[in-house]
Amino acid sequence: MSTPATGERRRVYPGSDQVVARAAVVLGAMASVVAAQAAGARPAGWFQVVLVALAVLVAARPESTGGVVLLVGVAYVWSTVPDPLSPLVLVAAAGMVLVHVGALVTAQGPARMRLDRAQVARWSFRGVLLCVAATVVWALDLLADDLPGGRLAYAVGLTLLLLLAAAGTWLLVPRR
Repeated sequence: MSTPATGERRRVYPGSDQVVARAAVVLGAMASVVAAQAAGARPAGWFQVVLVALAVLVAARPESTGGVVLLVGVAYVWSTVPDPLSPLVLVAAAGMVLVHVGALVTAQGPARMRLDRAQVARWSFRGVLLCVAATVVWALDLLADDLPGGRLAYAVGLTLLLLLAAAGTWLLVPRR
């Protein structure tokens, strides 16, 4: 039985959409490590090589557990920074969000599959919300340094987190 002359052209190699999303995984991990180094972290050379290898592995196999190990490794590098409240923490957080969103979007199917624009837009928006939340938490922590210690700081922080969670839920829940 022969195939019809006109038909859907099959992709043999990953398209540019997959290449960009998978490259975002590697770029996000490297941006986080470079931000940590700029803030004063000094990870061992072998550890940096392991993180690069993990980033390439996650880009190639985003559904693997390597993504969790990569994010834990990047978080460890940031934990060695002398000033964890440096503004560069926002770059590191954005890089980790980029790793997460890139891996999540590409893990939805085989490498040759076209990425659904609606899914990419939805997850990109959620990634931006995560970056905004990280910025708000960072700013609240800077403001909390001026508050008196004790239960008041915890009460204000928990109240603000509750309000943020309620607003986020209200924004993300579909309406009829």
